Amino acid sequence: MAIPLERIAEPATSDSQASDPVETEPVDDRPLSALNYRLTVLRHHRRVFQLSASLLRDEAEAEDVTQETFIRYWELGAAVRKPQQWLLKVARNRCLDRIRKSNRFVDTADGALLEQPDVHDPEWHYGQSELSGQLRRLVDGLPEPQRSLVVLFDVQGLSGDECARVVGISPGQVRVYLHRARRRLRSKLEQSR
Repeated sequence: MAIPLERIAEPATSDSQASDPVETEPVDDRPLSALNYRLTVLRHHRRVFQLSASLLRDEAEAEDVTQETFIRYWELGAAVRKPQQWLLKVARNRCLDRIRKSNRFVDTADGALLEQPDVHDPEWHYGQSELSGQLRRLVDGLPEPQRSLVVLFDVQGLSGDECARVVGISPGQVRVYLHRARRRLRSKLEQSR
């Protein structure tokens, strides 16, 4: 089934659809094949989930956002030029929508997403856990887009250009926002010691 041009160009009807970035090529008459869809899911699922979990701090909600993102990709996938960037942008926007709609603060006390090495003593683990929790709270307190850029660049490992395309700003702005975010985090960490 081909996706008609009118469907891609029509205005979105819900808030979550309005935030979907659609970087599309001229509409191809061929639908997204199931094989291409599966390959894209296998290739990018983990990164989309990690971004969602990092922003929402709730694994169940992150799973929902990841699933919604891939459903949206199934609907528009044949027209998407750069799947990874498109998927991350959609996931980020859906996370921000959920945070805004729920009018809640992100719970940073949950350590379920932490990976701790087993080669250190308990005192080291405790110190790292405290530092990690403090950093999470500080990152959660950063304004957008600084928060998203720290997660995308420093946690997810995307390049500056990829971050710029996901967030929708120039690479120069990415460097400025990252510098400001890191300076703010460093200052707050030093104040707390």
